Amino acid sequence: MKLTRGETTFVVSNYVVLTLVTIIIVLPFWYVISVSLTPYSIFSERNGMILMPTSISFDYYEYLLKKGSMIYASYGNTIRNTAGGVALALFLTVTAAYALADKRLPGRKIIILYFVFTMLFRGGMIPTYITIKGLGLLNTDYVLILVMAFSAFNMIIMKSFFEGIPESLKESAAIDGASEFRILWQIVLPLSLPVIATVGLLYLVVYWNDFFNAMLYVTDWDKAPVQLVLRSIIASSSLPPELLEQAGTAPPPTIGIQMAAIVIVALPMLIIYPFVQRYFEQGMLIGSVKG
Repeated sequence: MKLTRGETTFVVSNYVVLTLVTIIIVLPFWYVISVSLTPYSIFSERNGMILMPTSISFDYYEYLLKKGSMIYASYGNTIRNTAGGVALALFLTVTAAYALADKRLPGRKIIILYFVFTMLFRGGMIPTYITIKGLGLLNTDYVLILVMAFSAFNMIIMKSFFEGIPESLKESAAIDGASEFRILWQIVLPLSLPVIATVGLLYLVVYWNDFFNAMLYVTDWDKAPVQLVLRSIIASSSLPPELLEQAGTAPPPTIGIQMAAIVIVALPMLIIYPFVQRYFEQGMLIGSVKG
């Protein structure tokens, strides 16, 4: 099929714009990787203009990942918070969305309005802090799991997907004697993998990248997530002694440690995302079309 001049111009323009956007997105992270692998002497000679490392060194990574480094403890905290938080958040989101997707639920519209209201108006930082403190959750191992365990926006996405599942499937199962829990577990959830992957990824990114809540609710560094460690390394422009125990070892230049820390923290998300991208795109499309 031969394209018209206007269509050709449109296609070429799309390729040019998308190429520029890709460069803008990829180039900064490529620079971070290059600097983290370049010895500081070469970095200084080139005045920081490193697009391709000519000499590779892992000194920064060795220093960050040295035995006794608090990076390991903070990574463990982040993995625990992320795994537990995503599991709890998905459970709460799935059960709430399944109930609200049933049009026979009494007071359904009022309950949905209640959830939508929380999306528009929040209690605020100080009331939330007072609530967390009153519940005795400050500086506990599970405060960062509970504080972000539900999102009304994600619940509405999942509810919209559940509403698209034919009622006949659930009615047939109910006639055969299946309980609501069995219908949800054996019929609805297997058909909902795209939206579960979508919402799960949204929760995963939020939990993994969170550092602000850790600043508010965590005071001990042994409970700090890795993102709070990364923020401290970058914001202080020096290596905080509370975070890394490197007795008897002179720390490498800060710029390299900062870049290496960024790579270490971002790497898991870069590995996980390609495996769920297909479900993520499909789920987001369905959630945006359904009412």
